[in-house]
Amino acid sequence: MNEHIFAALIALDEAEALCTVEELYDALALANDLGRHAAAATGSAEAATAAAARAAEAAAITAAAEAVTTAETTAITTAAAEAIAATAETVTATEAILAGKERIELVLPKTTIALVASPSATTSVKTHVYERTFAAPQKA
Repeated sequence: MNEHIFAALIALDEAEALCTVEELYDALALANDLGRHAAAATGSAEAATAAAARAAEAAAITAAAEAVTTAETTAITTAAAEAIAATAETVTATEAILAGKERIELVLPKTTIALVASPSATTSVKTHVYERTFAAPQKA
């Protein structure tokens, strides 16, 4: 390359010198572009494979979660049905007992509750002097 440029400069033929440099630049640029495309294609293929693996994993997790949810729903429904049946039996028994006794008892405490404070209790605790609340402290 240097030989061609040197020869062109001696002959004052700048166009030929620039064409040689331009050809070299184009050849290197093309090689770099091809390298980038190959790397990009490899990267996109790896990304597609990873995305497919993540999608398959997500589908498996979703299917497992749905199976667990279905099993839990069935268990909860069964437990709720059993609880409702037991409650219905309890209510029926309670109604039968109340039917024999048709009276209402009021339950009141036998002692009265004191709502007034005793006179021996302290009425208040003074934490500061009211007359000088906003005054500056004085030296003694």
